[in-house]
Amino acid sequence: MLKVPFAAVLATASTLCLAAETFAATRYVNVALSSGLNNGTSWTDAYQGAGGLASALTASMSGDQIWVAAGTYKPTTTTSRSIFLTLKTGVGIYGGFTGTEGKLAQRNWAVNPTIVTGDLLGNDNGALNLTDNSYHCFVGSGASATAILDGFTVKGGYANGATASNYDKGAGILIVNSGSPTVRNCNFTGNRCTFGGGAGYIFTAGGTFTNCRFENNVGGSYGGAFDMNAVTGTFDRCVFIGNTAARAGALESYGSSVTKITNCVFSGNSATGSNGGGAMWIGTSSACTIRNSTFVANSATTLAGCIINTSGSSTIANCILWQNTGPGGMTAANQLTNSGGATVVSYSVVHGGFTGTGNTNVDPLFIDAPTRNYRLLITSPAIDAGSNAMVPAGTVIDLAEAPRFVDIPTVADTGAGAAPIVDRGAYETQLPPPPPCPADLDANGIVDAADIAILLSAWGLSGSGDINNDGTVDAADLATLLGAWGLCS
Repeated sequence: MLKVPFAAVLATASTLCLAAETFAATRYVNVALSSGLNNGTSWTDAYQGAGGLASALTASMSGDQIWVAAGTYKPTTTTSRSIFLTLKTGVGIYGGFTGTEGKLAQRNWAVNPTIVTGDLLGNDNGALNLTDNSYHCFVGSGASATAILDGFTVKGGYANGATASNYDKGAGILIVNSGSPTVRNCNFTGNRCTFGGGAGYIFTAGGTFTNCRFENNVGGSYGGAFDMNAVTGTFDRCVFIGNTAARAGALESYGSSVTKITNCVFSGNSATGSNGGGAMWIGTSSACTIRNSTFVANSATTLAGCIINTSGSSTIANCILWQNTGPGGMTAANQLTNSGGATVVSYSVVHGGFTGTGNTNVDPLFIDAPTRNYRLLITSPAIDAGSNAMVPAGTVIDLAEAPRFVDIPTVADTGAGAAPIVDRGAYETQLPPPPPCPADLDANGIVDAADIAILLSAWGLSGSGDINNDGTVDAADLATLLGAWGLCS
């Protein structure tokens, strides 16, 4: 047997590792750049123009990252509506750069809007000039969870083509026949289709959507934001606003789909046809697991202004379903209707009431519902009123990325579990920040005799004057006050 020296084996392994590293690259894109080599090797030589992202995707391979500077990009610079940006397994696409960053963590996708539009001719005027638009902005079919789209606004897709080619589905993103890409920090807005899924259509595939916003998308017949058939779909910390379709104003879960919704808000979505479901339509043995989410002011012209379940078993817990409207007004049936399906609801606020453990029919007291600020007032009965056991494993933050389990000492715990008990709805009420000068009991900016008077009046009790929060106003608190005497710093 031929023996190969160990040194040779080591050298070969090192060569292979180096070769693998050469395949993993960061590819740079900047629509505004007009100089450099246009080869994507650096910000100076970034791919240029509205087609720069498409060029970077074509050149990319598994392990690559594509960094995209703020600006507007298109699936193609031609007028072909059937050319799309196709996600690739192992390739992460990141928007939100200024075009100078050296680290991924330095980007800010909220401040530096990075837009992909299907408006190929740049002539959209509301919904009047869409016939030149791409059928889909992105396609994620066949791409695994390592295909990442992060930090983009996706708009202007118009899927009004042939059913056989799926050109009538998923104007923002189409995922069919396997694949389960990861989409984060994206805003899908103003996408339209004629069949289903204005923002996205998923069929016999999957997808994970985190911290995304789906707004003013039109789904044609099914699913203003998403139409899903035989899929595994996960939505965490997402917002669905103002989407519309004939059935399922925001989201349709069909064909034995397994859909998980956590820390989400659905508001202002509408179903305009005969099958209802202003926010969601569930059918054909689908199973939806909905947790810590808020459904407010959705509507339907018929059948359930909020959620309708026509088949399969679903569960809702730690949620708020409030002021959703349909025939008859804000009735219990317009919050949730089981019409052939079974939905178990627990520890939730349901307008009009719904049978189930821990459910209530009491105003949740939002901070400002007209402006869609669905955080809870400190007097809300939904605070510390959920079930800790019903929170999905690994959920540690709310929709606003604040801690998910916070105890409010002034609120009685009415939920289930050991304190801190989770709130109902998409937002967890946070403790107010500590005062900058705890010994300044009258909050006038100075620790003085007036503060001593407050402390002494509560001596031996709890409450105001208990500076160290040990439950009793005593000598320790007085010592702390005297040590802070004078102006607060």
